[in-house]
Amino acid sequence: MKKKIEEASDEPTAPFWMTTYGDMVTLLLTFFILMISFANMDERKWSMVAKSLQGALGVMEQYKVEMQMMKETPGGEDDMLIRSDVFERLQEFEKQIENEINDGDITVETIKNGLLIQMGNKLLFNSGDADLKPESLPILDMIAKTTKDDAAEIVVSGHTDNVPINSIRFPSNWELSGARAISVVNYLTNNAGISPKILAATAYGEYRPIVPNDTPADRKINRRVEFAVTWAFTDLDY
Repeated sequence: MKKKIEEASDEPTAPFWMTTYGDMVTLLLTFFILMISFANMDERKWSMVAKSLQGALGVMEQYKVEMQMMKETPGGEDDMLIRSDVFERLQEFEKQIENEINDGDITVETIKNGLLIQMGNKLLFNSGDADLKPESLPILDMIAKTTKDDAAEIVVSGHTDNVPINSIRFPSNWELSGARAISVVNYLTNNAGISPKILAATAYGEYRPIVPNDTPADRKINRRVEFAVTWAFTDLDY
């Protein structure tokens, strides 16, 4: 009896062809699941994942701010995708204005909920004037391209040094700084495609200097136009 039981247990429980067929069906199922997942993959999500991996491996140390903004937040997945797209454009913008950044004519820094771009007046205007220089327009176009798709607000502010001005057109530095900010806003609206709903112009004159107006070099630093950009997302952690 025992021998019969052992002989019976050695017999296959299913035909050999069925085992091979089952393996093939499993492999085909896995293959088609992978194909469906690739077909539905969002290119921007893949880019975001790839950049996160590169940052983790130390490939993109210069963009630590971007990786900070990519972390999980209450804004959810859509918010993270916006952040990724925005900072890809910021990286490209910084590459395009590398010479101006190195010369100290433009600075780009992150602030609460957004970005601050500072441009020296010599890039934009002649002394005592509020008409934009033609050579400044490509830079304004780049700023618009970087910010216009999802910025919630862009405040353009004009600043001067403390050297008095008293012309027929500009009785004071306040009028001069305001006219310069308005010139920039008009260009961004009429020529660069930024919605006037998110633009504002402010005039600070000489009253918000970055450094004391003690030397010609410091006064040059204080003569500037600032772009304070608030993004559509509002929960950044800086």
